[in-house]
Amino acid sequence: MIERIKKAKRNLRKLPIKGIIITDINNIFYLTGFTGDAGVLYLTNKEAFFISDLRFEGIAEKEVKNSKVILTNEGYFKKLKEIVSEDAVGYEGNISCMMLKSLKKSLKGIKLTPVENFVEGLRIIKDEDEIKLLKKAAHIGDKALKEVLPIIKPGIRERDIAIEIEYQMRKLGGDGISFTTIVASGLRGATPHATASSKKIKAGTFITMDFGTYYRRYASDMTRTVALGKVSEEIRRIYQVVHSAQMLGVDAVREGISTKKLDGIARDYINKAGFGKFFTHSLGHGVGLNVHELPYVSYRSDYILRENMVITIEPGVYIIGKAGVRIEDTVVVKKNGGERLTLSPKKLIEI
Repeated sequence: MIERIKKAKRNLRKLPIKGIIITDINNIFYLTGFTGDAGVLYLTNKEAFFISDLRFEGIAEKEVKNSKVILTNEGYFKKLKEIVSEDAVGYEGNISCMMLKSLKKSLKGIKLTPVENFVEGLRIIKDEDEIKLLKKAAHIGDKALKEVLPIIKPGIRERDIAIEIEYQMRKLGGDGISFTTIVASGLRGATPHATASSKKIKAGTFITMDFGTYYRRYASDMTRTVALGKVSEEIRRIYQVVHSAQMLGVDAVREGISTKKLDGIARDYINKAGFGKFFTHSLGHGVGLNVHELPYVSYRSDYILRENMVITIEPGVYIIGKAGVRIEDTVVVKKNGGERLTLSPKKLIEI
């Protein structure tokens, strides 16, 4: 944490501001190690102040070693006003309108400037400890899927599968779901973000399951599409195309490639197979303290991948009235390739 906050201070010197107010709780955890759910961090290029309230007395002092800890029940921004002596201060661009209004009121007379991705830009490269936690979170997902597959039978409801996935992830050590679990079968699979419904699943259909957990604050994200019984050759073909595109994407991951080019490798394959207009989202995204974070792997973005970035590769084809398929892995970028964290089989599973 000490090195992280030192790097943040160095980056602050490059900006036309003299201090920055950090309000995002994941960014505060990243910089200080504070595990509570409320607080404000104020950084200058020399000092760091962490403000929280008396609910965290004993916890904040124990966890936060690289900032001066101030506990108050008078309001974080009121206390911040007593600290800020700089005349030009930044704040995180994702702050809520209500919080910004309060901040401006408390720091009246000080020039306030929104700063996008100040901490997120540091978080984009994971360290060894972070990768270990992300790997553990991913393995919990793998194990949960293995436990859930045997209960999938004709007549089971999508919601029951989702509940079982979430239960297994908790049982295996997960700290809660990292996003709303998606279980979509048959025609519902053609909707990329169809959350689990009370629909009873029929034989001869695909089931797309997209789920994840947190483990010690770090997220997992994976998707597998399986077949309940025999499926038609037409929709089996869709699976084969997505499977091949997904493997091409994973195989292309390496330091130095642009996210736009990476997206294009999988997208071009799907286009040539005749399904391009049915691939309706980006190829992937970063994963870390948030399940969706930098870098975005998209034809609209142009990040250059660097070693120890962690991203998803998740192409999909969604044909309304027929079926949908998505396959997703979480991958660590290495100098000469990528290391998959999600290890569940990708060859079509027919239950």
